[in-house]
Amino acid sequence: MFIPIRRGLGACLLVPALTLGLIGPSGGKQAHAATTTILPVVALAGYQVSVFATGTTNYTNPDSILTDGRHVFVGYQNITAKDGTDNQSSTVVEYTLSGQIVRTFSVLGHCDGLRMNPTTHLLWAVSNEDGNPRLVTIDPASGAETPYAFAATAHGGGFDDLAFTHGVALISASNPNLDKNGVNIYPALDRITLSHGKASVTPVLMGNGTAIDLTSNTNATVALNVIDPDSLTINPQGNIVLDNQAGSQLIFIALLGTKYQSITTLPVGNQVDDTVWATSAQGTLLISDTSANTIYAVRSSTFLPGTVYGTTPNDSGVAGMLGIVDQGTGIITPVAIGFGSPHGMLFLPGAKQ
Repeated sequence: MFIPIRRGLGACLLVPALTLGLIGPSGGKQAHAATTTILPVVALAGYQVSVFATGTTNYTNPDSILTDGRHVFVGYQNITAKDGTDNQSSTVVEYTLSGQIVRTFSVLGHCDGLRMNPTTHLLWAVSNEDGNPRLVTIDPASGAETPYAFAATAHGGGFDDLAFTHGVALISASNPNLDKNGVNIYPALDRITLSHGKASVTPVLMGNGTAIDLTSNTNATVALNVIDPDSLTINPQGNIVLDNQAGSQLIFIALLGTKYQSITTLPVGNQVDDTVWATSAQGTLLISDTSANTIYAVRSSTFLPGTVYGTTPNDSGVAGMLGIVDQGTGIITPVAIGFGSPHGMLFLPGAKQ
């Protein structure tokens, strides 16, 4: 259920200290609805902000968001160690497109990567990005989970996000060990295959590879140092986009695995946690705010298709915001500010859900 918040001239304001009860599929409140304080999020004219859903006492700290076209899935990390050493579990919540709960799934570990395989329609949930990585597939229809084990990672950390493109599954190699010069000499992006209970990875991009700098007028080649491989997405051109979060950089891989493969990089003005492209003029951006335990919906009828939006994490030195990333300069222009700790994003094209 979308919960609209007061609109003002030239902006959309979320009223502070608004307490919400979570509405379930039957229209009744959930038995364990959490008290949630909505933050004073303010958006530019042309954008309307509302609440899509909130966490409960049973699941908190939302992060990854995806859709299968009919439902929305959100990964709540709860209170879990990023290396999985506390043996606690995350929760994946399935919602209707209007924000009503369908069902929940429990995933062992700190779940950060959540995607749907477009071929099998199984959810892939990756946990423990700092070390001791785990992966399970989830059948949304039956709820059946199948675990897959990783061998010791080459980069020493865990895995963060996933992306699927042309039948290939990719995974970002997070929290890498750095050499004495602070350089990541290990894989930053891997291809992943699942078979007989094992998750096997093959390097696609090395942390110290090279790329063409998109901000250079001379197409200069620069050395990469992917110190923080994080979110993955696919842009409208079909290129893989890897977020080097702490490195304040987006890395684009075109024509993956062909002889025409090319790698470019876009330095950005600040760390970004997630990126998503608008694919239609009318649509909704869903944004998970971890510290607010809330999924916000940012609507507009004037999105510019091909525009990339990014969220800034609360530990980046810039207050949590949603912004447009200029794909020529890397400059981030705020669209909505006042988030606590915005993380995962999803663009839903079309009219109001």
